[in-house]
Amino acid sequence: MRTVLEDIFSSGGYRFLNFGDPAIKIFYFYEQQRFRVIVTVSLDNFGISNANEYRELETKILNLFYHPDGKIVDLPEYLPIYHVDLLTVFLGKSDEKVKKICAEYPNAWGYFPDGNRLVIYENQPGDFFGLRDAIESADQMQGSGQIFAVGVKQRIWELLHPKNYIPAYSTILFALLNVLIFLILELIGDTRDPLFIETYGGLYPEDILVHGEWWRILTSCFLHFGASHLMNNMVIFCCVGSRLERVIGHWKLAVLFLLSGIGGSLLSCFAMVYSSEYAVSAGASGAVFGTIAGLLWAVIWNKGSLEGITTKGLFVMLGLSLYYGFSTIGVDNWGHIGGMLTGFLISVILYHEKD
Repeated sequence: MRTVLEDIFSSGGYRFLNFGDPAIKIFYFYEQQRFRVIVTVSLDNFGISNANEYRELETKILNLFYHPDGKIVDLPEYLPIYHVDLLTVFLGKSDEKVKKICAEYPNAWGYFPDGNRLVIYENQPGDFFGLRDAIESADQMQGSGQIFAVGVKQRIWELLHPKNYIPAYSTILFALLNVLIFLILELIGDTRDPLFIETYGGLYPEDILVHGEWWRILTSCFLHFGASHLMNNMVIFCCVGSRLERVIGHWKLAVLFLLSGIGGSLLSCFAMVYSSEYAVSAGASGAVFGTIAGLLWAVIWNKGSLEGITTKGLFVMLGLSLYYGFSTIGVDNWGHIGGMLTGFLISVILYHEKD
């Protein structure tokens, strides 16, 4: 069973490396010729009592990334390694045991799984590439997800079947296509693994700029990192897309969805190249933001109100969605913004009719 920490690492793009000891788990992320490495050590299941004993183990772990040729064996040969940032998270039930080893060993945090409690002592780094906020907000995010899931099926049915119902064919088609692709990939691999997603069409700037694989700009819009990523995108898309499709029509919604996804991918790729911070990007989020922005234009065109939807409500929805993205680790915010701007522009071009 996956732990809370493993879910956080996976959502942040970290990949699991099997070390051969169930008490030790290694997670790594490659970026700009360097590795970020997180090692979790269960003090209750691993026989060490002081920092010196762990330093010997640390050397073996670092050699996995530096040895023998400056690259880990399952990464492409063209990826050079110049630096490794390592954080150790000691897991345990005893406060004293965790505190003792953290006091002696640098770059180490304590974590108590029973209460999902993170402890960072004064002599330790206050953060590790945004990981602290992700861990501390894990309980709150899980609670929000449970609340969000209540009544989802009933709400989708109500939105897809209002009075004077017109079937939302394009919305249903795109939602089913995303779900089908996810299920196929989930059967053959781990959809939460960024390298697996990249293999099957995820967006990675070097694949586009060096290898000319421009098709990834579109295919990445139909891939998702895990079931929760897929569910969040498709629930919002079904709710918003069905409303917009009844207003602008089937083919216009299809065009808007596809172009918004492409616009989001392009801006995401440009932002990564500009900042030199590469990561695998995937998901229909850009297209979903474009759909929300497209509905916003339709509401504005109809004098601020359409089927009970107001411009104020949509602005709040977009604002909260963007805030969530910028306050959460591992979210492609530029993809969201690119999709939103593209969707609004396409809606302006395609929709001019009165409700």
